[in-house]
Amino acid sequence: MDTRGRGSLDWRGLRRASPRLPHPVPIVGANPVREGVGARLDLAYDLRYATDHFPGIGTHAHSLAAALLERENLGSVTLLWDPRARNTRFDLELLRSHPRARWIDVDIPAMAPETARATGRLLSGLDVDMFLSPFWLKPEGTRVPSVLTLHDVIPLALPRLTSWTRRVAYRWALRRAATATAVLTSSRFSRDEILRLTAIPDARLHVLPLGVSRPLVPPVRPPGAPDGPFALTVGTHRPHKGLDTLAAVWRGFAGRAPLTWVVAGADSPGPGSFAELTRDVPDVRSLGQVPPDALEWLYHNATLVLMPSRYEGFGLPMLEAAMRGAAIVASDLPPLREIGEGVARFVPPGDGVEWARAIRELASDEATRRDMGAAGPVRAAEYDYARYASHVEQLLLDALAGVPA
Repeated sequence: MDTRGRGSLDWRGLRRASPRLPHPVPIVGANPVREGVGARLDLAYDLRYATDHFPGIGTHAHSLAAALLERENLGSVTLLWDPRARNTRFDLELLRSHPRARWIDVDIPAMAPETARATGRLLSGLDVDMFLSPFWLKPEGTRVPSVLTLHDVIPLALPRLTSWTRRVAYRWALRRAATATAVLTSSRFSRDEILRLTAIPDARLHVLPLGVSRPLVPPVRPPGAPDGPFALTVGTHRPHKGLDTLAAVWRGFAGRAPLTWVVAGADSPGPGSFAELTRDVPDVRSLGQVPPDALEWLYHNATLVLMPSRYEGFGLPMLEAAMRGAAIVASDLPPLREIGEGVARFVPPGDGVEWARAIRELASDEATRRDMGAAGPVRAAEYDYARYASHVEQLLLDALAGVPA
C-alpha cells in the first residue's frame, strides 16, 4: 500500500513520519473552541476493523469513517490502519485522500494480546482530543478519552458458543470498557443485555442504531449464482446465525424446494461447518465471502432474503436488503423487530415448520413480495450514516466539554 505523503508511524518509538496537521487557530484547554465556529475536536479513529476479517463491523467501521470526515465540527480525523490487514471490500483511498483525514499506518493488529497497550502508547504520542473505535477494545495507559462500540454480548449471552478462556478474556476487556468515556450500542435490546451482563454503567451507554450504506458499485453476477429464483442468506456461518434451521428446511423440501438457497459469507472450517451441515442437502449453494459488486447482484436478484438468527445485536443485512427492495423473512427477535417491523415477515427462531411455510407461501406470492419490497427502502432511509455520524459528533463534543449524558 502506497502511503507516501500520508505519514506512517512506528508505535514502538512513536516516531512520526509526517508533520501534524496544524490547527487553524490555537487550541487551549480541555474543550477546544475556535473563534466564531464553536467547539471542535481532533479525533483519532480506529479504522483497523474495516477488513475482511470483520464482515459486519468492517462495513460499519468504513461507513462511519466516511461520514465522520464530512462533519464540520471535527477539525481532523486521524485514521489508524494496519497495512498488513486483508481488505478486498473497501476503497480506502477515498478516505486517505480526504482533506480532513490524517492517515497513519501502524504495525499493531486490531486484535492481539498487545493491542490495547500498544494502541494506548500510540495515542499518547498523538495530539488528539479523543479516540473513537467501532469495536469494544479500550486502549490502556493513555489519558486520551475513549468512546467505544459494543454491538452485542454474544460470548456472555450464549456462553456455550465460546470457550472458557475466551469468555474470561472477554469479561476482562469489558471491565476495562466500563471505564471508557462512553460506549455506543446499536439497539435497545443490546443495551438491556449489556446492562444485564456487564459492569458498563447505564449513564455511559448510548443507543445509536446503525446506518446503512448506499451502493457504491454496480451489481455483477457472481460465479455460482443460480439461473432460477433463489433465497439468499448473508453472513458468516456461526452457530447463533441459525443456518442449521434452514438446512433442515431444505432437507425437508427433499429436492422440491421452491427456491434454491444461496449463502454468501465465510464458512467456519471443521466440525459444524456449513459444508458439513448441508452435505447431501439439495438445492443449496454456498458462494463463500463475495465482493461488494457480487453482493449487490445477489440482493437485487434474490426472491427472498432470509435471516434465521437465534440471537442478534442489530441485523445489518436486514437493512441492506430492505434498502434494495428485497422481500425479507426473519427470526422474531427484538432487535430485528426494532428495525424491520412492517417490512419483514417474522417467524419463530428455530421453528423449521414455520420457516418452511413462510418460504413456500412467499415464494409463490409475488404481490406480497412486491409490497414488502416497496416498504423496505422507505424504512431503510431512516437509517442514514450521515445522521448516525451527526449523533456521534454531538456525543463526542459533549463528552469533551464535560456535558452530562
